[in-house]
Formats: sequence, C-alpha cells, structure tokens
Amino acid sequence: MLCHIGPIGQEACIPMVENPPVYYETEKKCNNASIKKRKEMAKIAIENNIIVTNIYSTCLEDKSKPGV
Repeated sequence: MLCHIGPIGQEACIPMVENPPVYYETEKKCNNASIKKRKEMAKIAIENNIIVTNIYSTCLEDKSKPGV
C-alpha cells in the first residue's frame, strides 16, 4: 500500500500492485519485488508531485512447498 496526501489534504492509501500474490516462493523474492516496486513508486511520486506519507508491504513466504 502506498499512502499519500490527497487533493483535499486527507491521507489516502492505494495498493501498489493489482491483484498481488498472497504468497511468494521465498521471502527474498518478495523483498526484491518490494524494493523494485518502491523505486517505481518513488519515481512516479516525484514526476507527479505526490506527497508520499508511508509505504506498507508484507512479505509472506510460501511454506506449503517442502524444500523451498
């Protein structure tokens, strides 16, 4: 989730990824995807003069596959 100051001065939060996977194969893959997405969002925010207040991300490792 990306939280920002909306046009009327209220904080609004939007998902960073459309239909994100609930689980990633490994936490490392999730962290790498999160870092990439944060960089993309930072660039978009700067280009569009968006005041970002917070970014939330959760990494859940898929424990259903043995040996991963």
